[in-house]
Order: sequence, then structure tokens, then C-alpha cells
Amino acid sequence: MSKKNTAATIATIIVAVLAIATSLLLLYLTSQQQIQDTSYTFVPSAEVEEEMNINAGNLIKNNCEVFRIYLQYGLSHQEEPYGNLPEDGYYTVISDTYKTMEDIEKLVNETFIEKEAKRILTNINGDDIAVYAEETDDDGNKGIGLDMNMVDENGRFKAIEYDYSWANAKLTPYPKSNTECDIVIELNPLDSTSADGSSSSEGETKQITANMVKANGQWRLQKLTY
Repeated sequence: MSKKNTAATIATIIVAVLAIATSLLLLYLTSQQQIQDTSYTFVPSAEVEEEMNINAGNLIKNNCEVFRIYLQYGLSHQEEPYGNLPEDGYYTVISDTYKTMEDIEKLVNETFIEKEAKRILTNINGDDIAVYAEETDDDGNKGIGLDMNMVDENGRFKAIEYDYSWANAKLTPYPKSNTECDIVIELNPLDSTSADGSSSSEGETKQITANMVKANGQWRLQKLTY
């Protein structure tokens, strides 16, 4: 992309976290900033650039949600009577947003390319065990089960170590062609983000890059990015 006459939209994502519920992310498009990285030379039309900006915001919001429910916080689950382990190997998920596996699958499949979506749904931890699976109760009602191996001895979801916050994250789309776009995301360290979402200058930010591609008329991310 030309430094001279081309600008990238820098978007700020505000994440409102509601205790292990679906995260609410609001995307604010701010002023245009000239790109200094000369490795991006493709200049899209105004129409394509707007399409990329909209899809980048929506996909990164979904990426953050998938990261939260699969790796960071998990979904709330119901304890077994007397603290027993579930006989079928799955705790029953309690969620106002995700009622069945179809709800989770829809989120994942509408965010990632087919190969990555399958990996997330079936083998995200590399152990060939799905974090969530469909459950059917005695009355034939379908629900979601959380693999008991994802719950520690204190009944908490086994989260990965993660020292950065998605609150006030900044993202910048870098078009590579009409059907491919990198998205550079800047995250704040946890100790620099307060409860009200404001951030300070303490600690170093982290930059990660997602890549979205357009296939069959739909934009999808190639990898879960965090």
C-alpha cells in the first residue's frame, strides 16, 4: 500500500466482559492513519476497503469470543451432585447464549476457514478431544457438554496462561489483494487495563497478526489468533 496516498482504518475494539457470558465488542472506526509499512503495496478500491474494514471488525470480535470460550474462560457448567465426576465424561453447560452445539458451531464456522473450524471444534488442544460436545438429557432435549478434563479440582475451567487484554484492542487492516487481508491487532498487558476498560502506558503492548481471506463470497479467518 502506498505511503503517499493510501491510509488504513485503525479500529478500536471495546470489549465488555460479562462473567463467562458472551463478550460484547463494539467497533469504532477512527481517523485515517498513513501506513508506514511499505511491505503492503496493494491499494483496494474504496468499496473493497470498506468491505474489508467491516468484515475485519466482525471476524476479530468472533475470534475473541471463540478464544474466550475455548481457551480462556470456558462456558459455565453445572456441578454434579456431591461433587462427583460426570458419568458420561461431560459437565452440562449453562449458557444463555449457547443452548446447543449448533450455536457454537455456527459461531466457529462463520468465523474461520473450514480446516481451522474443524480443528477448533474437535482438537483445539491437540489431544483429539473436543472441549464441547452435544448432550441429550433423559427427556431427549439436546444441550452442550463440557469435557470433564477441562475442569480442575476446584471446579474451574482450565484456562491457558494469558497476560493480555482485548479491552481497548486496536486493529489495523492491511489489504494484500481483493480477496486477502492481514489484520494487525495491538493488545494491552493485563496490568495496564483497569476494570472500567481504560488503559495506562505501563507494560509493553503485544502485536499479533490475523489473516482473512474471501472464498465463495465470504470472508473468513485462516487461524484462531491470540
